[in-house]
Amino acid sequence: MKTSRCLIAGTLALAVAAPVLAEPDLRQRVVEHRLANGMKFLLVQRGTAPIFSAYIRVKAGGADEPQGKTGVAHLLEHLAFKGTSIVGSRDWEQERPLLLEIARLGDELHSTGKASERFRKLKAELDETTSRARSLQRENALTELLVRNGATNLNAETDKDLTSFHVSLPSNRLELWALLEASRMAAPVPRDFYAERSVVLEERRERIEGEPIGRLLEELSIVAFSASPYRWPVVGWEADLEALSVHDALRFHRMHYAPCNTVAAIVGDIDVEATRAILERTFGAIPARPAPEPLDVREPARHSERRSTVFYDSSPQLAVAFLKPTLPARDDYVFDVIELLLTEGRTSRLYQKLVTEDRLCSDVVSTMTPGARLPHLYVVLASPLAGQPLDTVEAALLRELERLKQGAIEPVELARVRTRLDADFSRQLATNDGMAETLSFFEAVAGDWRYLADHRRQIASIDVADIQRVASLYLTAENRTVVRLQRPDTASQPEAR
Repeated sequence: MKTSRCLIAGTLALAVAAPVLAEPDLRQRVVEHRLANGMKFLLVQRGTAPIFSAYIRVKAGGADEPQGKTGVAHLLEHLAFKGTSIVGSRDWEQERPLLLEIARLGDELHSTGKASERFRKLKAELDETTSRARSLQRENALTELLVRNGATNLNAETDKDLTSFHVSLPSNRLELWALLEASRMAAPVPRDFYAERSVVLEERRERIEGEPIGRLLEELSIVAFSASPYRWPVVGWEADLEALSVHDALRFHRMHYAPCNTVAAIVGDIDVEATRAILERTFGAIPARPAPEPLDVREPARHSERRSTVFYDSSPQLAVAFLKPTLPARDDYVFDVIELLLTEGRTSRLYQKLVTEDRLCSDVVSTMTPGARLPHLYVVLASPLAGQPLDTVEAALLRELERLKQGAIEPVELARVRTRLDADFSRQLATNDGMAETLSFFEAVAGDWRYLADHRRQIASIDVADIQRVASLYLTAENRTVVRLQRPDTASQPEAR
């Protein structure tokens, strides 16, 4: 499954496309349906094509993991595609005890020294039991069943805040979708647990340790946050992943995959009343469970700049980040405008100065990362041209940020930003998939999808004084984290010291 990591394109697209203008009649079109177990659905009937799109958001991301168990939320996302006790099994009565034995052997193996004879025997027994269990499985049965029934956009993502599952299907397959999703939500089946754990470990090696941007952004989070769970990576630390057990995954599922901790949106050619009945028969059968404790983490006050250098055999990169509040704070809206003013398109301030005029960089982008449920980072990333010192690029970038504090902003700049925000969001809501994604995101993260309806008014009310105030408050040296990525052979040069 695709992993939601803090890569520039994906995060920037979400940050731009998400919190903007809602359709004028959206408040009247969205039908809320809450089951007795607490799960909430947002239903929107629209369109003439006989299809619907569905998004399920579980408020269980990397930030919810206990220390020492990083990566478990993402691993659970992988396991969700292994099917259910019916879909994916040739004989569940035979397979189930083998899965229990695999879990027991895995626990015992982890507590046994690797150099011992006992470890070798346990490993052989685990491999043999795993082989027997696999002979009773139908690999990729759930995905193939959905695809045979017309599924498109079938995928899942895990990020710091949420685990999300989404698909588009013909309207007459809505009950099939509900049965499958309710089944795997109610009773996860840990098929191929250790194989999938190895897959996640390999993802970490390839996408974090093997990619310059992965290294840079991981280091940025480590350095920028002191107390926040946004410090650790969604994919997990290698040592934690190697120690994760089946019981760790099932314990996390029991705690966080509660119906009251889950929201979903269904948008498209649906009959609302018939859909309500289907949801009651399927998701409504899942027993209610207590909600997990809400995240309540406060970063300590910052009094000094933080800096770090990642040595990597790649072209240099520069990340300059500032802690910022999250929604629904007024200042979060202002950062939407600041982001576009500085880096959206070739006419943006940083692009004009660093790329077009001074020829210091090949590109400069910005984003809000790594999540939205807690205060997070506004990050500017610059890619210097060959031969341009990082010191020079950083100084030029900071000068432009200082100009923003002075309030020298033309009305045409603000007008351009508002137009772009409206246009991007209109495109986002134009499709069933886009509307289901956006409604479910804000219901899960902001606690109310109606946050969308107020966004245009908020953006329209932002003036130069707001931008100047927010820039002066947050874009400061003591609130700043700078991480450089440079080749090891430059470590002895003055710039790297």
